[in-house]
Amino acid sequence: MDFLKTLMLYMALMATLSVQEGPLPQDAPTPTAAPVTTAAVEFAPFITEVPTATPSPTPGPTPQITPNSRYETVRFNDRGTSVRKLQQRLIELGYMPEGSDDGAYGYQTYNAVRDFQRANGLDADGVAGPTTLTHLYENPDVRPVTTPTTVPTATPTPTLAPVPTPKPVTPAPVTPTPTPAAEATIVPPAGDDLPLLTDVTEAPATAAPLTLTEVPDGLIISGNTGKALVINQLVDGEIVPLRPQLWEGENGEPYVALRDLVDCYEGWSLTGSEAEGGYVLVAAGYEIRLIMAGDSVRVTVDGRSVTLDAADVRFRNGVMCISGNFLRRTLNANVIYDAQERSLVLFISDKAVSNATD
Repeated sequence: MDFLKTLMLYMALMATLSVQEGPLPQDAPTPTAAPVTTAAVEFAPFITEVPTATPSPTPGPTPQITPNSRYETVRFNDRGTSVRKLQQRLIELGYMPEGSDDGAYGYQTYNAVRDFQRANGLDADGVAGPTTLTHLYENPDVRPVTTPTTVPTATPTPTLAPVPTPKPVTPAPVTPTPTPAAEATIVPPAGDDLPLLTDVTEAPATAAPLTLTEVPDGLIISGNTGKALVINQLVDGEIVPLRPQLWEGENGEPYVALRDLVDCYEGWSLTGSEAEGGYVLVAAGYEIRLIMAGDSVRVTVDGRSVTLDAADVRFRNGVMCISGNFLRRTLNANVIYDAQERSLVLFISDKAVSNATD
């Protein structure tokens, strides 16, 4: 019994000593929470990348085309391969109808060239020179016909009332004489208000043959404006545009009635008569006198004599007809006649302009 008590005491003593020798227990430290900052955390925004649209290219200015001097100028009344090539290109761009490449530079081609020149900012003179041909063949930005247009016919004849047949006038009795020249004398009324010299017995004014053939549906065109010449006449109480008559001589030379031209051009006048010894034509700043001497006509321009062919002034049924050569020599006109297209183009500049150009 004492042994057990002693043993229990010994064990209690050992337990006590064991506890005293170890480290004293300490309270586990309470973890300190990290301070929370009030500043907001900055995050990079989430950006959805939108593909950048490719900008449309800004059209650059029309390139300046240097005229190619290798191109040979073609103009009204020319014919050949160069004209055909020009027509084919104009057809390709829509300025001429299909099948019109006949190799003849007529009024249809002249109009097409003018339209092309206007559309492409060129001088619209109807002449296909190096500048026009360079744009036509080499300019990548050449402008074709973009608006629907009425395809012109082969002969661009405007709708005009037909020339009325004048009422027959009984010629004044002429005393026959042995010489034909006396029978051929035409004596219209004197004064400024002269009627048209029509329906008088045909009278030879020169010794040249008087074979003049009327050109059916002939068209006389002002090259300065590109428009057909018309005469506004009073017919049955209404103003009717009439086409001036066009004739062709046996040598292929065009002829027009002088009175018709005077009626077509503003500012022109024709006065006088054969009884007064001749006529005075004031046109484009020139004073032209036609002095009648028997069966011949002497012509002066501003007082200077002009040498003309005998056939440059003719009378057809009393109508004084002048040739294209007459207009060239007296008015310094550029005369272009196309028998195939039955058209006569007249480029007539005022005297002051011609002198400045010279």
